[in-house]
Amino acid sequence: MHILAGLLALAVGAYFFFYRARNAVQIADDVADMAQTAVGAARRFGFRRRANVHPVDCIEDPKLAVAGLATAYAELDALPTQETRDALLVGFQSALDVSRNDAEELAVLGQWFVNECKGADAAVPRIARKLARMDGAQGLVSVMEVIGQVAKTGDPAPSEKQAEALTEIKRMFKV
Repeated sequence: MHILAGLLALAVGAYFFFYRARNAVQIADDVADMAQTAVGAARRFGFRRRANVHPVDCIEDPKLAVAGLATAYAELDALPTQETRDALLVGFQSALDVSRNDAEELAVLGQWFVNECKGADAAVPRIARKLARMDGAQGLVSVMEVIGQVAKTGDPAPSEKQAEALTEIKRMFKV
C-alpha cells in the first residue's frame, strides 16, 4: 500500500512539474510576443531610436507624442483601469483617425515612452514640449480630445496631479 501511495505522489509531483514548466514556456512566449509587438509598432509608425538621445526626443510622428501624453495623463490619477485603457483606445481612434489595432499599438508605445521618462510626472512636460514643437495647436486639440474621452470614464473632475498636468500642457502650448 505504501508503495502505491509513493507512486501516486511521484505521479502527482511529475504532473505538477510538467504543468508548471509548460506555463513558464507559454509566459515566455507571451513576453516575447509583447516585445515584438512594441518593436513592430515602433517601426510601423516610423520611430527610430538614436544613440545617446532620449526616446521622446526621437519622436517624429505627432500621433506617438499624443499617445504618450494621453497615457501619462491617465496614469497620473492612479493605475489605469481596464475602462480607462479602453477609453484611451477609443480616444486614439477618434482623435488620430486610426484603426483599433493601430490604437492598441499606440497605447503600447505611449506606455513605453512614459516608462522611459521614469514615470508619468516626468513624462507630461517632456512629451508636451515635444508635441508643441512638432504639431502646434493641432497637437493640443488631439491630446485634449483623448483626455476628454478618458475623463468620461471616471470622475469628471481631474485629480490634483491631473489638474497640474493640464496647467503644464497649456503652458507648453502657450494657451
